[in-house]
Amino acid sequence: MQLQNIKPGTRVNLKISKQPTNAAARKTLIRLLSKDPNFKGHDERLRKVRREGYCPTRRGGRLYGGRMVKTPIIKVRPGISGTITATLDVLMDLGSISRFIEVTPA
Repeated sequence: MQLQNIKPGTRVNLKISKQPTNAAARKTLIRLLSKDPNFKGHDERLRKVRREGYCPTRRGGRLYGGRMVKTPIIKVRPGISGTITATLDVLMDLGSISRFIEVTPA
């Protein structure tokens, strides 16, 4: 499907067809795929676990406590797919990583 034919507000399926060659493309793919409801649920669950594990203590008159690092839930490799809503910002991102993905209507 041509990216020019996608209207804003429609749902599209993304599928990673090829391994990204640069870090910026990998980060863009993670940002786009994290808008999928399935990935959002996992992210919400991990956010709650990180929040429960945070127990600050007083140190030097201030609160001190190590926050847990966010673990990435999306592994960028060929075959991973997700369904997202194509907004204007998403369409611009899709154009920048079009050589690594396949886009089909949902």
